[in-house]
Amino acid sequence: MNKIFGYARVSTLDQNLDTQLEALQQAGCHQIYQDKITGVTTSRPALDQLLAQLREGDTVMVARFFRLGRSRDHLINLLGDFARQGIHFKALDLGVDSSTPAGKLVLQIFAALAEYDRESILEKTRAGQLLAKANGKHIGRPAGIDTEKFAKVKKALERGMSASETASLTGISMSSVKRYRKQIQNTMDHSTTSK
Repeated sequence: MNKIFGYARVSTLDQNLDTQLEALQQAGCHQIYQDKITGVTTSRPALDQLLAQLREGDTVMVARFFRLGRSRDHLINLLGDFARQGIHFKALDLGVDSSTPAGKLVLQIFAALAEYDRESILEKTRAGQLLAKANGKHIGRPAGIDTEKFAKVKKALERGMSASETASLTGISMSSVKRYRKQIQNTMDHSTTSK
């Protein structure tokens, strides 16, 4: 049997879940998950539990549209996942229901606007980078190697450790570990070919 799962989360302004819970109960939710986390914390334990429960044909219902995701992009990604998995979505405050043609249209418009926004930001960033480059400014991280970190990564590589093991053991960021490993391997490859 398909289930209707409710999800509620407090906001910074509204620390009380009662109004959301009441709306979800009246709308016929079989089970309601609630997160009482505010701010930019990315952890949403109840949301994670809810997502693990979902099966094709189930419905996720929220009292307020923007309570589901931690950001607009996260919300759009979740809705895309729901559509691919055959899970319905309802937002009571906006009357959005993805099982109806009108609801699908509204969600597609949201996704299209978010995509337009991302593209427009990327375009502005690229234009700024090109302008800075034309004026002779260096773009990106400063050139150079942290010799201490480089030595740690080299030692870990010699011991046959993976990039993730190296990062967790040394506390060096994964991107730096990968960059240093690539430099070390390029040097090794170059020395073997030149012999």
